[in-house]
Amino acid sequence: MNRAIVALLTGLAAVVTLSNAWASPPVTDAAQMARLVESFSDFAGSAQNAQSLVEGLHNGTTITLMDSSNAPKSFNPVTKAMAWRDVKIALAIGQAELASAGIAEPTPIDIEAVLNGGTAGSGVTMINFTGVLTQRWSGLGWNQIVAAHSLSPELLATSAGRPANADMARAAALNSSPFKQVGISAGATARTAAAAVQ
Repeated sequence: MNRAIVALLTGLAAVVTLSNAWASPPVTDAAQMARLVESFSDFAGSAQNAQSLVEGLHNGTTITLMDSSNAPKSFNPVTKAMAWRDVKIALAIGQAELASAGIAEPTPIDIEAVLNGGTAGSGVTMINFTGVLTQRWSGLGWNQIVAAHSLSPELLATSAGRPANADMARAAALNSSPFKQVGISAGATARTAAAAVQ
């Protein structure tokens, strides 16, 4: 009987070892951060700025960005610590919103404004942004934020895969809530959404 148990345990150990060999290795925090830093370095102006953005959003800590003259601009995200997926989505929406406003090479002030809310741009192109993180903090799902900024829903698919079930459930709840009448409709621009939220 002992031989049978030993043989069974040996067989199970072999199956577990084999299944572990087929499983993909977990993605570490360092690997996640490296991917996001690489993805958003151009948007942030440098790899150093992208790292500060990614770390600050992921950890909910102060973000310090250097402008072209190496002057620092620090700000705190209005949200708490975010999952890697949420960091990626927030930065992708912010980047797309600035690009749609004609700001192709954002300054640290522009990035803070599009994320937390505020005025961005230069000269006659000053734009008031509601803030992607401000909208998220207020309880909006990513799909609602994308719609409020008149961006393509494909942005969510390309930036982080399918929206999470929690986002879908939150969007359904907000859409059936009497509080949905805050003026942020599917066709609203960031400027319209800003006026509605304030």
